[in-house]
Formats: sequence, structure tokens, C-alpha cells
Amino acid sequence: MHGCGNDFIVVDGPADISADRVRELCDRRRGIGADGILVIGDAQGRCWPVPIHNADGSLGESCGNGARCVARYLLDRHGGDALDLAFPGGTVTARRDKAGIAITFAAPSSPEALALDGTRAYRVSFGNPHVVVFVSDPATADLRALAATARAAAGEANVEIARVVANDLILLRVDERGVGETLACGTGACATVAAAACEQRMAERVTVRVPGGDLFVRAGPSTFELAGPAEYVFEGTA
Repeated sequence: MHGCGNDFIVVDGPADISADRVRELCDRRRGIGADGILVIGDAQGRCWPVPIHNADGSLGESCGNGARCVARYLLDRHGGDALDLAFPGGTVTARRDKAGIAITFAAPSSPEALALDGTRAYRVSFGNPHVVVFVSDPATADLRALAATARAAAGEANVEIARVVANDLILLRVDERGVGETLACGTGACATVAAAACEQRMAERVTVRVPGGDLFVRAGPSTFELAGPAEYVFEGTA
């Protein structure tokens, strides 16, 4: 499944998957190919636990697009209007939305300003760590080099490079920890809107344009909502 090209192997578990097996399955030449693996655990009522495995075999804390993919899978099979997903980094609520699937996170604590060689940047947490770097043109900026600089200053994190085009539009590229550059990052989109709000007033609904498409973020005082497509690619047995 994928959300704006941020793709995942969704395993209807529970299942124990070793780091070596994760790397094999996520390999885009020798395996299925994916940015990560999400394993659905046994439900407690309408709440399903979901361990996250990054493509390099490491474990993740939270995943916005992955949550939306898992939510669509479960809503399609179990029905209902909404459900909860328990990730190591916190629980999110998911529902169907005109854009596809929407999930709601707890709002982050105030972003922390960072100085990266004179570049404006912020550290933000959405259950997983992010560093948001504002640049003049994300399409031409050296994402790999900026990600290395950000991690040297702030520790291991997902790194976003962004440009605020208007108060309702942000352009974004992401280098995800344990994966590399991805076509989209849901928590990264939310982190970027939170960081942008430190510098200017943002619209109620912000379109975050990533290489894989558009994600939509609504930022509130206590919650953030992330919406966008969640699509099937194929189903099988591994």
C-alpha cells in the first residue's frame, strides 16, 4: 500500500519479523520493495497495535502515511467509521475523509529553533523526531547534505527541507531516518506545518506538496489532522 508514493508492506499479523527479513522484503531489487513494514497486532476493541519496521531493519516510533494505509485496510475489512492505531510513539485516531483517510495526532510541543550554518531550522516531534529546514527551493537543494548537517547538529531524525509558498501551501522533500529520501512523509508534513507556524500565521488547512502528491494538514491547539490518499498496490502472501 502507499500514501502519495510513501509505500509499505502491511502485514495482517501479529507476526515477528527479524531485521534481516525486513531488509530482504523492503529491497526494491531483490524483494517486494517498500519504505517499511507495518505489522497489525491483535485488537483491543477498536484499537490495533502496529509495530513499525524501517527499511533498514530498525524500529520506528510513528508513521503518518503508514497509519493511513493500515487504517484503510482495517476499515475496509472491519467496517465502521473510525478506529485507533497504537504506535510506539503514541496512539492516533483514523477515519475516512474526502481526500482518502485522515488521522489525528496529539499536537507537538513547541518546535525548537536550530541554527544550521545560518539556515533556519526547527526540531519537532510527532512521536518521532524531525528537523525541518527552510530553503529557497526544495527541488534543487542538496537534501542528502542538509540531512547530514541536521543530524550532526540535532541527532538522528527525519529531515525535511521546505519552502512556504503561501500560508496554505508548502513544498516539501524528506530524508527519512532508516530509509533515505521518500516520496512523502506524513509526520514530516505535520512537523513542517508546525515549524512554519513559528514564523507566520498559517491557514486552517495547509496543502503540503511532496514529490508523490498532496497531503493536507489541519493544525489545532491540541491536535493535528493529516489527510490524503491511501491506496492498494497488490495483495499476496510472504
